[in-house]
Amino acid sequence: MVNFFFTRECLLLWCLLSTAFSIPTTPALPRRILDQAYTTSRPIKTIVEFHTHKPLSLQISGNTPLKTTNPETSSTITTTISTTPPRVINVEQPLYRLNGLNGQACILLQVDALITVKYRNKLGEDQEANIYVPSDATVTGNCDSENVVTMSLKWNAFVLSWSFAKTPGGERWYVDKIELTYNSSDRHFKLIDQPNKTIRLGTGQKHSPTLFPTPVGKSYVCEEEVSIPLTDGKNNAFLLLREMKLQPFKFKSNEFAAEFSCKSLSARAGRDETAPVAVGSTLAASVLLTITGYAAWRYFKVKKVKYDTME
Repeated sequence: MVNFFFTRECLLLWCLLSTAFSIPTTPALPRRILDQAYTTSRPIKTIVEFHTHKPLSLQISGNTPLKTTNPETSSTITTTISTTPPRVINVEQPLYRLNGLNGQACILLQVDALITVKYRNKLGEDQEANIYVPSDATVTGNCDSENVVTMSLKWNAFVLSWSFAKTPGGERWYVDKIELTYNSSDRHFKLIDQPNKTIRLGTGQKHSPTLFPTPVGKSYVCEEEVSIPLTDGKNNAFLLLREMKLQPFKFKSNEFAAEFSCKSLSARAGRDETAPVAVGSTLAASVLLTITGYAAWRYFKVKKVKYDTME
């Protein structure tokens, strides 16, 4: 038994000594390879997260608010999305141009015009038809004369004619006459009592020959709405002119000349009406003072004569 433990201890001692003093027979491996083969560390795993908050509810319609809810903060963000395309508004009014023989503009008219025609239907009811003068109306006319020119706007069953003239001295131009010609069977006149008739309405004799008087070489400008009645004695209509700019007797350029505002014309008309009143009042006051003075002089003169006679 003692020999067995002794032999075991010697065997273990011999193994330890042989391992400690043994010389390897193969070349040593690089340290990097050994580290890779026997390392117990793992590479660090990097995770990159891009947080994208998806809306819980999404509703898109014309001008409908879009609500997005953030689940982390429980806050609501409201954004208005419009799917309706923006409206393009043309601020320029239709421009009608008539050229003269030299190819230059003879008459320029820029206006938003509306015609209101009154008529009676087959039921005996009074009706109104509104007709806009289109921007693509056909422009015709005559500019051969130096003192009288005309322009006509034609579309469908309507013709709107303008006549311009100069004052005798040639210092101002004015609109001499405006006429509207139409067929009563046009689609605007529903159930009209007298169809298939050609009706011609005009400014008549109500207007003086100084409608829109303007110095020659200037353009008449009026931003206010102007209403011109048209009649033939039986049928009636109104021509509404909005933001109008008008100039006949042009021969040098294709653009409007210096502006002459209708406000200046109104102020001038007011002055014209005020002047006669002022002159009349002054004359009446002068006559009254003269009579009063003469009466006072006569009174004291007669009184003095009587006093001297009594003495």
